Amino acid sequence: MADSDDMPLADPTEKDERSLPGGVISLMIIEALASAEQGLGVTQIARQLGMPKARVHRHLSGLREHGYVTQQTPGNQYRIGWRLYLLGQRFTRQFDIVSLARPAMESLRDSTGQTVVLATFAEGEVVVLNLLRGHTALEIALRPGTRFQVNSVAQGKVALAFGPADLLETVLSQPLQASTPRTIVDPDRLRSEIELVRRRGWADGPEEVFTGVNALAAPLFQAGDRFFGTVALVGSIHYLPVKPLQEHVEKLLLASRQISALLGQQQG
Repeated sequence: MADSDDMPLADPTEKDERSLPGGVISLMIIEALASAEQGLGVTQIARQLGMPKARVHRHLSGLREHGYVTQQTPGNQYRIGWRLYLLGQRFTRQFDIVSLARPAMESLRDSTGQTVVLATFAEGEVVVLNLLRGHTALEIALRPGTRFQVNSVAQGKVALAFGPADLLETVLSQPLQASTPRTIVDPDRLRSEIELVRRRGWADGPEEVFTGVNALAAPLFQAGDRFFGTVALVGSIHYLPVKPLQEHVEKLLLASRQISALLGQQQG
C-alpha cells in the first residue's frame, strides 16, 4: 500500500540525518517551497532535500501550526504561508525594492504623465507596493497595501500569465467576482485574455476595476526569471484609451526591463 504524503513514516536512517540543526532544516524546507512553482508534498520535499519523510513531516507540522506554511487539498500539498508572506514584505522593505525601482518609475511617470504603480503578487491577490502620482488633472486614489482580485485588474492578468503555473486554473475553478460591469467574469473569455497577455507581454484593463479608469501593466522578474510583480500605468480612460497608444506600451516595457534587471533578471 502506497504511503500518504500527509502521514509521518518511521525511517531507520533518520538518526543518521541529525547533523543539521532543526532551524536549518526548516529553512531548507521553506526555501524548497519558495522555489517551487506549485505546492509540494512531503515525499517531493524529502526527495529534494535527501531527508527521511518522517523528519520532513515533523518540521512541516510545526511550520504549518505557526502559519509559516499552509496545506492545501487535493493532494495535501504544502505552500508558503501568511507569516512568511509578511516576513517577506519586511525583507522587501529592507532590500528596498521600492527605492531600486523608483528611477525607472519616475522616468515612466514623467514621460507619460500617468500614475505609475509598483505591485507584487501574494496570497492570490495583487498587492500595491508603491505609486508615483501622475501629472494629469485626475488623481488616482491608491495607497500601498491596496489589494485587488486578479481577474479585475491589468496587473492581475499579468500575474495569471506569468505567475505560478497553476494559478489560472485555480482562479478559473472558482466564481469570478465583478468590480464593474466590464470586469471579466466569463472563464473562457479570461482564459483567452491571458493567452493574449502571454503573447504580447503586457496587459490592459479598461474600466474593469474602476469606471473611467484604465491600466497598462507589464511583468517584473527576479533572478532565474522568477515572477515578482508588475509595473503599471494607471489613469483616466481619456489619457489611457481602450486602444493603447504604442508609445505608452513601449515606455512601459522599457521600465519593466529596467526594473527586472535591478531585481536580478538576466537580460537577453
